[in-house]
Amino acid sequence: MNPEFFQQVETSLAAERLDAYRQDGAAPATALARYLCNIAISESLYAPLQMAEIALRNSVHRCLIARFGTAQWFDTIPSLTPWQKQRVEESRQKLQTTGKAVTPGSMVAELNFGFWTGFFNKAHGGTGLGHTVASRAFAHAPREERDMKKLDARWKQIRDLRNRVFHHERIIHWGNLDTQHAAILEVIGWLSPELRDLTLALDRFTAIRRDGLHPWLARIRHHWPEQAATPSIAPSAPVVAIVPEAFDATSGAETPFGHRWGGDVFRLSTEHLAALQAGQTLALDVQNEYIAFLKAAESAKLEQAIKANLRRLGYGG
Repeated sequence: MNPEFFQQVETSLAAERLDAYRQDGAAPATALARYLCNIAISESLYAPLQMAEIALRNSVHRCLIARFGTAQWFDTIPSLTPWQKQRVEESRQKLQTTGKAVTPGSMVAELNFGFWTGFFNKAHGGTGLGHTVASRAFAHAPREERDMKKLDARWKQIRDLRNRVFHHERIIHWGNLDTQHAAILEVIGWLSPELRDLTLALDRFTAIRRDGLHPWLARIRHHWPEQAATPSIAPSAPVVAIVPEAFDATSGAETPFGHRWGGDVFRLSTEHLAALQAGQTLALDVQNEYIAFLKAAESAKLEQAIKANLRRLGYGG
């Protein structure tokens, strides 16, 4: 892409922020496409994360009203942890400072996410309140999932993802994003199947993950095209290498092509080898980010080698 444009963008965003997207030495256009794709993925997670948080606090609120017989339970129950009591006082003071009425509804909205997920920690296991909330607040969950430890682990994971999304941090490299997205939708359904349906109507996460980097690279190259390259007499670097065994490049590894940000392993079946022999092309989906195409070289030796391997495996004459 236009180097002057990228330099101005880098200055505005800070080089340190973009460095996270080019640890493998990626070109400026690729690094910026990753940054934009990360924004889009984070944006697509905003709706399910918001629905999960709001549904949780309202469900727990209703559960505590039923348990203690008052919507002002935060003023009366003795079993809140010291940290939760401090959050209650801070929320009350904030409402009073801004001139808002201290009502049950305003307090529920003001108390932060950690306050509500805190009902599933060990402290409330001892008071018994955590087990009550876990068993009653998730009315649509399977019985085995209404377990404090399971809910604590699930909500910690959701809270970590939420904090990263809301603080504009990099999540595009997470290998379990699809699993986490599905887990958020599932827990919303445990709180309210109707709210889960509404969330699905708004959901764009799956489509954005499926499209990967291509739309963002296309937009960048359309609006800020590459400058004409200067002819080079240097030999081109190899793009295919034979390695003795696969390696883990997901956390950044030295490869035959230098340091890389990510990688994947593709296993070719006899059907794939036969397709290559027939002159067809294989399309490889690399971590939902880009597509690599694999085509056999047109050489008699390669054809003979493939035939030999197929015969060894019992295919062909």
